[in-house]
Amino acid sequence: MMIDRRMIRLTAGVRGRIAVKVGLGLGLLTAGVASGIASAEVLARILAGEELDAVLPLLALVGALIGVQAAGRWFQELLAIWIATGVKLRLRLRLYQRLLDLGPGYLARTQTGKVLASVVDGVEHLEGYLGLYIPQAFIAFVGPLAIVIYLMTIDPYVGLIVLISVLVSLFGAQFFERALGEYGQEHWNAYRDLNAEFMDTMQGLPTLKAYNAGKRHGLRLHERAQALYRATIKQMSISLLGTGVTQFATGAGTALATGVAAIQFTRGELTATELFIVLFLSAQCFLPLFEFNQYWHQGFLGLSALAGISELLETKPEVRDQPLRGPTQPQPEGPPAIELEQVTFSYRDGSRPALRDVSLRVEPGRKTAIVGRSGSGKTTVVALLARFFDPQAGAIQIDGRNLREIPLEQLREMIAVVAQDTYLFYGTLADNLRMARPQATLAELEAAAWLANAHAFIMATPDGYETLIG
Repeated sequence: MMIDRRMIRLTAGVRGRIAVKVGLGLGLLTAGVASGIASAEVLARILAGEELDAVLPLLALVGALIGVQAAGRWFQELLAIWIATGVKLRLRLRLYQRLLDLGPGYLARTQTGKVLASVVDGVEHLEGYLGLYIPQAFIAFVGPLAIVIYLMTIDPYVGLIVLISVLVSLFGAQFFERALGEYGQEHWNAYRDLNAEFMDTMQGLPTLKAYNAGKRHGLRLHERAQALYRATIKQMSISLLGTGVTQFATGAGTALATGVAAIQFTRGELTATELFIVLFLSAQCFLPLFEFNQYWHQGFLGLSALAGISELLETKPEVRDQPLRGPTQPQPEGPPAIELEQVTFSYRDGSRPALRDVSLRVEPGRKTAIVGRSGSGKTTVVALLARFFDPQAGAIQIDGRNLREIPLEQLREMIAVVAQDTYLFYGTLADNLRMARPQATLAELEAAAWLANAHAFIMATPDGYETLIG
């Protein structure tokens, strides 16, 4: 159960927090060791016949150490949340920016539900791996090794038994790692497919009801849910095998080490204090390993989701700004001329072009209507003008300048689009109107609404421009 390198890269910016959590964890483990040694001394003295008053200072020390451990564990949980939320915040911003860079072309070829599963649920599932598993990995490797070295100074045989058990606990589950990775990815893919299918259902519900296709589509959802159910069972069956190996190693190691120590005690080769130290520290040695295994299961779904997140981050935008070969040219002062020269464009593999060898010139200041049946490419022309896509052949020019040479931000500032179906974001009418110009004043909004013949119906709404919509 090694740490995934992709996860390590995601921790940039919070590694100091991880170091604090590791240091705190090792400190709490040290407090547990000290508490075990003090408890062993208390038991040995009581068995030797000493009065309770004589061991009260040691009992007070044990109580204080237990209190320190309780407070430290509370702070550890806060640190775990602090680590995970820091990574998730940065990652969500990166993913959002990546989606903006990829543009509508990417979403036109990908189910929205799958993207949503990675960007929302996938990022959320990273919390267990980032906040708990990664810090615990360092604690689980360093802490038990230090305890084993100390136990070897008491009795080499006991130390060797504990060392073997620690190694089996740490690396025994590696035998199931490949199968667990495959089943884990299958589980996440099934989860993502179900999410995508469900979103399609919600978005297309009016159509399903109109064509009485709800039951038939419900069967598809049922099949997706069944696939997720089967993938979950397969993943858990392998996962529990790994857990069983760890639990067997920790249980057997503690029992065997204590048993050997007890034999050594009966032979007079160990004192009572040393016997109790072996008992307490053997259990303490395996505690970080038990938590390590537990956190692995909490974070595994995030590890499976990482494939979809990484795929999105690594996808290259189809439409990019060209390197500037001189000073930025100003926007044209008047209406520009627009020309399409033998433009061919296909949304997928080129077998069915939406546009084929289309040539068109729009003179400056002229109104041009493009008329045709549904699917003839009218919307595609607008999408190409806005550079949501680039044509596979031909060129588009504005005032004789190739569209690819104009910076995307500058190009889209030159274009206004009134779509047939406009998406309304949740918020007020004013919020939606400010989408293209966030700094617009109310007077400017009203002026634009007058020009669009929208002011009258906006003012007829309950709160005018502050009416909540979307």
